[in-house]
Amino acid sequence: MDSNLNLVLVEDNTDLRTLLCNVLRKDGHRVTPLSCAEDLNDRAGTEHADAFLIDINLPGEDGLSLAQRVRKAHPLVGIIILSARSELDDRLAGYDRGADLYLTKPVVMSELSAALRSFARRRIATIKELSPKTLVLNKLDLKGEMGEIKLTSQEAIVLTALARAPAGKLDTWQFADLLGAEVDESFKSSLAIRIVRIRKKMQEVGAQGNVIEALRNVGYQLMTHIEIV
Repeated sequence: MDSNLNLVLVEDNTDLRTLLCNVLRKDGHRVTPLSCAEDLNDRAGTEHADAFLIDINLPGEDGLSLAQRVRKAHPLVGIIILSARSELDDRLAGYDRGADLYLTKPVVMSELSAALRSFARRRIATIKELSPKTLVLNKLDLKGEMGEIKLTSQEAIVLTALARAPAGKLDTWQFADLLGAEVDESFKSSLAIRIVRIRKKMQEVGAQGNVIEALRNVGYQLMTHIEIV
């Protein structure tokens, strides 16, 4: 099983960002480097990150606000804060905003590498310990007791959002917002087709029954438990 991670690095210092990217890629991880929080919404693939490495002192939105936003959107993702601020209150603020680990600068690269290896081990253990009746979504790979199937990027976005939504429910306008579309009849039709395809793939890997229920004039509700890893 793949122990390397998809990482998003948000660091405005060009030299440090380059250094961290080189070290992390040498360790086998895939890294998306960003210079500010605002770049996060403009880069494809960040929605499938396994962990975020975030500097606090960023231009625009600061790292603490970004960490809180990431944690709300991705409850199971890893968050490591990198900061020159070393006071206890600063570290506590980082953990309160959702950080799993707070490392002070200058960052000890061996410690960062070890932390990511530990996170990768926990991620693998989570997959192995899941009930065989639970579907597992790992980036674009959907797994169940009957096998594994690939999702398209938009299918993965839709299914991830449903899995993380309260009670598994999303309105049509929320799907449109996720996919960068306008809510009109054409979008509603294309969404319905996409849901049909997702249902079929879920059933192919072992989900049973009405896995995604259509809520008339509202949206859709996920009826099967999915673990996001």
